[in-house]
Amino acid sequence: MSIVSLRTKLIAIITVILIAGFAATNILNYQVSKGALRTTILENELPLSSNNVYSAIQADLLRPIFISSLMANDTFVHEWVHDGELKPERMVRYLDKIRSRYDAFTSFFISSKTLRYYHYEDSSRILSETNLEDRWFFEARDMKDPYVVNVDFNHQQERNITIFINYRVIDNDGEFLGVTGVGLGLGSVSKLVKTYQEEFRRNVYFVDQAGLIQVHADPEIAGKTTLYDVLGMRDIADKVLANGRGSYAYDGVDGKVLLTTRYIPELKWHLFIELPESQALADMKRGFIRNMLIGPAVIALTILLIIYTINIFQGRLEQMAITDKLTGLSNRQHFDLSLTQAIKRFRRDERPFSLLMMDIDNFKLINDQLGHLAGDKAIRHAAKVIRDQSRDSDLLCRWGGEEFVILATECNAPDAQRLGDSIREAFRDAKFFPDTPDKKITLSVGISQVRKNDDEESVVARADRALYAAKDNGRDCTKTA
Repeated sequence: MSIVSLRTKLIAIITVILIAGFAATNILNYQVSKGALRTTILENELPLSSNNVYSAIQADLLRPIFISSLMANDTFVHEWVHDGELKPERMVRYLDKIRSRYDAFTSFFISSKTLRYYHYEDSSRILSETNLEDRWFFEARDMKDPYVVNVDFNHQQERNITIFINYRVIDNDGEFLGVTGVGLGLGSVSKLVKTYQEEFRRNVYFVDQAGLIQVHADPEIAGKTTLYDVLGMRDIADKVLANGRGSYAYDGVDGKVLLTTRYIPELKWHLFIELPESQALADMKRGFIRNMLIGPAVIALTILLIIYTINIFQGRLEQMAITDKLTGLSNRQHFDLSLTQAIKRFRRDERPFSLLMMDIDNFKLINDQLGHLAGDKAIRHAAKVIRDQSRDSDLLCRWGGEEFVILATECNAPDAQRLGDSIREAFRDAKFFPDTPDKKITLSVGISQVRKNDDEESVVARADRALYAAKDNGRDCTKTA
């Protein structure tokens, strides 16, 4: 496998790992956060909203119950009934004062003896057991509880809830005298419902024991729709109505809906507060999408940095692989590759090239007399001298030890001879050892020009033979084979 394909495969693997890791992490975090948020909403936020609404209802209910109780135990009412209900206008004035003093929506008293309905405005109406609208009075007459709460939906007052407290009037002897009570608008509850639905995106509504939705922001639903008509809700309706309070999740028309409920005994209704999960997760989902869009850009930038870094280190490694550490020249490996390419070019276009194989004369004596550190300095200096005398197009390599080789392109044997002689002369003039300027270094050079049918071994072998001929000829000379 080539270095390029290996690098491409490595970058591809890193890219897949980064993308898969990023996507998996974000999706996992989203799912975990989604579950945690759902739990928080069901266990904390919605129950807290339920408590706030219930507190408002409780505050509004205590007042009318107190007023109705006050009226039912008022001695004026008891004495007026026992006196034969003389002067009905007195009861009307009494009811009007009660209504005005406590800012009630209405105030009333029904006598059990005469079945007359006394209202704060008049007393002309008589109740009948055959009239369905009057049934509530006869039910109140027979009930065991001291009072009952009736709730109505007032269409004339911005659809506010109105509660009627029907309180049984019992004298000291336990005789049932009638029913008295007031009606008050639950304006604060309506306002709270509107606030939650508009500002906090909560759906607030009330359901009776039979599952009928009594109060809802949508007039097409209030009093007309039951829980069993709502998709998803019908599956949990019986469970919800059977429990005093609880938290649930059901699949609605537009997705999952989170719900908390509690029973309000004073109204005999269930308070429902729900939140579409899509709304609750909207901000989180936007963050998730934003991360998924930003992530690829970050990954792309990271990959570019990785590619840039790999290219830098690859270039350095490649340079190290073909460079001699001591001299900075090309090494034997680089020379072998270059020679192969040069022979291929020669076979293609027959442009000549020559090899100059060089060896420092008597280099062992330098190491023995001056030490290996001095020998290394001499080799580095020799490389500089050879480089300075060579052409830019020539490839200069350290062959090994104190041997060097030049692959001289576009160069025949005579030109190579002149190049070798100039290098030898530069050696004789160079000062390799500043502390011992009289100590000189000489160089032997062997040359071979490429021939037809040559291969790497043959052209190198001729240069090597020429180098040995130069050594045998007394050194410090140039020979061509």
